[in-house]
Amino acid sequence: MAKILFLGDSITHGNDWASKIDFAQVENWAVPGYSTDDVLEQLPHIAAAKHEVISLMIGSNDFGNPALNRSSEETGLNILKILENLHANNQGSQILIHSIPPRGSNFSERIRKTNEQIRSFKRERVTYIDLWPTLAHDDALNAEFLLQDGFDVHLNRDGYEAWEDTLLPVLRKVVRSEEHTSELQSQSTISYA
Repeated sequence: MAKILFLGDSITHGNDWASKIDFAQVENWAVPGYSTDDVLEQLPHIAAAKHEVISLMIGSNDFGNPALNRSSEETGLNILKILENLHANNQGSQILIHSIPPRGSNFSERIRKTNEQIRSFKRERVTYIDLWPTLAHDDALNAEFLLQDGFDVHLNRDGYEAWEDTLLPVLRKVVRSEEHTSELQSQSTISYA
């Protein structure tokens, strides 16, 4: 059975992905408060763990954490470093990179610019998933999807269901493709007597 690794911050951490995915093994290494710096530090552990699929959504805290308060360019460059490393050091893994989702409208311009940078990363085995059309209303997180916890970014159950509706069909397709490729590779093994 394929192994899927989720990486990110509290948004990814806040969903029980394993209960939603019955077609693969799921590990969620997302940590509340994580920024791109933290995921950069996780990279050696990610490569060692050998997952067939890596799902990444990161960057919101690079804007929302007052101690960081990064520009879109700096956040985008960090995400591109992460993607380059994941691509180079996880040969054979499919990488799903999510756009940074909407939050308060005061962050919209930086998020959109960063998402343009993320979208520009075009490599084999990398799929960009744009969450903005799913989760946004105007220039902010759709109020129907906002968890009432005092933050402008966390998803409620309806928000997670909307994300799942976008992500799960892609995951199923990627996992099926991985399983098919593995099956073909094992069938093409030639033994010499």
